[in-house]
Amino acid sequence: MEKMDLQEKCRKFETVRERDAELERLWDEFSDVPMDPETECMEERFLDFPAGTNREDIWHWFDERYSKGVYYLMHRDGVDRTEDIAKLLYLREQCDYCDSSNCYFNHGGECRFPLVHERAPRIDDENGCIDYDYYEGYE
Repeated sequence: MEKMDLQEKCRKFETVRERDAELERLWDEFSDVPMDPETECMEERFLDFPAGTNREDIWHWFDERYSKGVYYLMHRDGVDRTEDIAKLLYLREQCDYCDSSNCYFNHGGECRFPLVHERAPRIDDENGCIDYDYYEGYE
């Protein structure tokens, strides 16, 4: 009997596919809500969001709930970029502060080597950055 109760409880949970379909429907409704282009705030109520809510707040709400993220909803080109975006975010987190201002991988004081080579730069105590790539030019 206990097994049946658990199975019955599980049937009440919606699947990711069902939830995504509902969120896609809501996204389509959201696209019809008028927005002030100067403030990017909604001019009418949408779901529990009152008029005057900034559209990015609603985008974040969708992004937290939709399995493929709000980018997928916005572009709807049929390409799931979830894995690619996660990889780029991971690599971006590997970019640390760098004081080698004349290195090709230095961008505004931050090492961008991981974004190019998909791994952290090799740094040791004796030589510093082994992957340092010098360039001459404007600083």
